[in-house]
Amino acid sequence: MKNKVISRILELCDERGISLYKLAKLSDISRTTLNNTVSQNKMPTIPTIEKICNGLDITLAEFFSSENLFPDVTEEQRELIVLWEALLPEDRKLVKKYMGMLEEFRKENDGQ
Repeated sequence: MKNKVISRILELCDERGISLYKLAKLSDISRTTLNNTVSQNKMPTIPTIEKICNGLDITLAEFFSSENLFPDVTEEQRELIVLWEALLPEDRKLVKKYMGMLEEFRKENDGQ
């Protein structure tokens, strides 16, 4: 398990093009703590993983999920997921509201 957690931390840094030093700064943890965790292959504590997630702006669920979380989605759906992930929380609320309004409109007009 600990190898997978360390691997995931390194994978996320690589995806974002950031160093462990930058991750430590973003996560508000000491560079020494993060470097020792990775170099000595130590299992980080849950609070440390939460700080890393906060620094990367992801949830714990996203940290522990596999890349292929939704294997059956279409390319168009994947594109929407990528766009969704880039939205700010307030923008996500607006998109949800808009989609709800579209659904209500469709239901009202399907019956006619």
